[in-house]
Amino acid sequence: MAKGRKTGGRQKGTPNKPNPLKETLRNQSVAYFEANITIDDEEIAAVMHMPKGAIVSRFDLDMAMMEPKDRAAIQERLLRYNTPQMQSVSAEVSLSGDVTTTIESRLAQLAAENDK
Repeated sequence: MAKGRKTGGRQKGTPNKPNPLKETLRNQSVAYFEANITIDDEEIAAVMHMPKGAIVSRFDLDMAMMEPKDRAAIQERLLRYNTPQMQSVSAEVSLSGDVTTTIESRLAQLAAENDK
């Protein structure tokens, strides 16, 4: 093996091998969210608050048919993919020197040092 150099493997810029399963799942997912269904039923149009003849996706139809609490839960889960997760941050602070000094006395001390 050469020291410090890569001597085998793929050439730079070579694409990954296609994965048929991933492609199939991706295509199904895209189709689920693609608006390609025309609302012909007055009842469904009313439930979705859309005019008859509007074009919606299968996802839109499924969401409209859910209970409000279920719809909110799904929206919350989907938001995890679109917004960064908040993470807790801890900070440790240590103080050194005279911590009993007031601001006025510290300012006076700094002013005196500045006058020298």
